[in-house]
Amino acid sequence: MHWKGYCMPDRVSVDRQEFQAFLAENKQLVERYQKLVDKMNTLRALNKDLEEKLRLADEKLGSIENRLGKNVEEADETLRKARATMTHLIEEAERRLSQ
Repeated sequence: MHWKGYCMPDRVSVDRQEFQAFLAENKQLVERYQKLVDKMNTLRALNKDLEEKLRLADEKLGSIENRLGKNVEEADETLRKARATMTHLIEEAERRLSQ
């Protein structure tokens, strides 16, 4: 293998202690990486669960808003009819009193 005019040998000799230190450090990095991957998988699962709960909550809220809207409309209609009835009764009472 050549690198900028320098011929690199195919074999490199390394001190046994250096190699053992390299292996230990590499093992720590792999373990840390695996913990991070596990944590990411846990967070993904949690995120998916929370998204589902949010979707269900939105559906329930929409349903409640629809029912509440219908109830408000019905209450408004009932109040309109009651006001009309009261107005009619007041007018009728005033008419009879004026006779």
